[in-house]
Amino acid sequence: MKQTKTKLLCLLLVVLMLLSSLTACGKDKEKDSNLIKLGDYELLYKGACIMEDSDGNDAIVLTLDFTNNGKENASYLWSVDETVMQNGVELKVATVFADYDTFETVIEGQFTDVAPGATVEVRTAYLLQDTTSPVEATFEQFFGKKSGKLTIDPSTLDREAPTPDTTDTEPPIDGTLTPTNLTETGDPLLDWWNGEWYGWWKMSGCYGYYESMEGKWWDVCGVIDIGTDYTGTITLWDEDYTRSEPMASAQVSLSKAGTGEHGTVMSEGGWFTNVALEHADWIVDPALLDYDDMIWISGDYENGDDEFHYDIYLRPWGLRWDDMEESTYPYSYTNWYLPLIDAGMSMPDAIGEDPSNDFNPHDSAPLTQTDATASGGDGIVTEEQVQKGYVWMNEVNNNIFYATYDDIVAYFGVEGEFVKEEYSDHMKANYRYYKWISEDDDSHFIYVNFKENESGVYTVSAYNTSGFSGTEAIEKYLDIVKAEAAEANKAASANAEMKDFSVEIAQFAKDDVKVKIMTKIPVSGWSYDDSGRCLVENDDPTAFGAGAIRFEVRENVEKFDYYKDKFENYQDIEDRVIGGITFRGRTYRYIGYNWIQYVAQIDDGRALSIGLTKLECVPGTMPDIILNNMTFK
Repeated sequence: MKQTKTKLLCLLLVVLMLLSSLTACGKDKEKDSNLIKLGDYELLYKGACIMEDSDGNDAIVLTLDFTNNGKENASYLWSVDETVMQNGVELKVATVFADYDTFETVIEGQFTDVAPGATVEVRTAYLLQDTTSPVEATFEQFFGKKSGKLTIDPSTLDREAPTPDTTDTEPPIDGTLTPTNLTETGDPLLDWWNGEWYGWWKMSGCYGYYESMEGKWWDVCGVIDIGTDYTGTITLWDEDYTRSEPMASAQVSLSKAGTGEHGTVMSEGGWFTNVALEHADWIVDPALLDYDDMIWISGDYENGDDEFHYDIYLRPWGLRWDDMEESTYPYSYTNWYLPLIDAGMSMPDAIGEDPSNDFNPHDSAPLTQTDATASGGDGIVTEEQVQKGYVWMNEVNNNIFYATYDDIVAYFGVEGEFVKEEYSDHMKANYRYYKWISEDDDSHFIYVNFKENESGVYTVSAYNTSGFSGTEAIEKYLDIVKAEAAEANKAASANAEMKDFSVEIAQFAKDDVKVKIMTKIPVSGWSYDDSGRCLVENDDPTAFGAGAIRFEVRENVEKFDYYKDKFENYQDIEDRVIGGITFRGRTYRYIGYNWIQYVAQIDDGRALSIGLTKLECVPGTMPDIILNNMTFK
């Protein structure tokens, strides 16, 4: 009897779908209607059309009936996970307005709570690569394994326009809306989330360009603005951004469902730095933390070979963190945050900024020097110098963003061709732009941006190539450039003034188990980073991208093999005697770093690891000299 009823229901739904006429979108002319069962939920595909997104791009809009056959209220958004592909590439979520009067988007129905046994029409929108290639949509249970697929031919679909805008108001150019006044709504859930937040964020699992930033962390401010329809935005900025030019801007939805009283917020779109955020990239449930009035946003950044994981911890602006250890406070908590909240001030638009209404950063902006005052030459070098210069900057010089204009001139042997000078209102600094150009082909050059960090001193802030392949240059010249750099390092190291250095490294969670390390380091050019327990090849121990010699103490050498099965490109290398003790040598890649590691048992209860990252330990170079002078207690 049960099976008969189910079959009758399915037949009835199919018949209803075949007979229904779409009011919102034109029908897919080639495919028959489809019924997809996802456990307690059913999706009835009703058709599709093509609409323009907020930027005028073509988007495919699918219309479905969502039926809740479960025992509790459920929304499509929190029940179904969707993936839409075209030409083997996952399509991005599109912002398509259904009505410009209200700025309502076509996906509004996804947020609706549906009672058991009830049905609601939902739509979903994705940016098309083209309007001819087949589109494949996959729908899966959000918490489950059942799934179903649809294949749609966009060339058969009708085009549809949104409801015309009958007002004089135009949407902002970037498609975002001005945040509403964050006053109390009377809804305890909204009033808990909405408002200004402050905390810190940290990077881990860094690969590619970001591998040297492993473990780095920064203060962060943010504003959460969620409307009565339980949709809204999270805007975040750290020390390098501002409220008006933020680090992240996420469209989010709020659900009462979660492990605690504050529900759960989920991302629906937007961006983090320079990558897009998609549905469920962020799932934020405050009850998962041990502290009241705190949220944790966790996500993954992927851009080609450049990757990292990020964790963002935020608490409401004005709240004291006295219930937490001082080591967990944001960096600017004591010197910047506390004085502001003690004075009853609201959150400024930039971290470290004076929040006074009279403050105007443009008042103190330095005057841009005229182009005539900037030095420069013709920038002409050989084709080999151009390509090797790129390899040196990108792969070999770990302190490239601390290199001055004069350092780059010294490397190439000629002054760069001056392009322009300008003042950046966003970065509040002067910039100069230069090119070093191939004498064989003037379309082949390196373009370098220099930022004035102190009066008259310009350091590299960015660089790129033009006319030639950086990948091919690396393949051709990397070993040669490394060898040349090693020779230059040996020459400089031979005459370097040295000083004594010592540090005690304790085993994690066992402060009484220590190894004292003694050696000699240059008077300038190297420093020690306490937080990373490493010697850094830069006067600034927090220098971005600098090479380092890292130390770690454990009970025995076997403990250093705990993650060995995850090491990439593992190779044993020649043992090395350091401080009269024979250390076992090996190289590998792990959590984004290429390592040279030496490990040895110091005595019955202590083993030491000496790991070199972004350093070549060539005989006669400074890393080699530091290891040769090393002894232990």
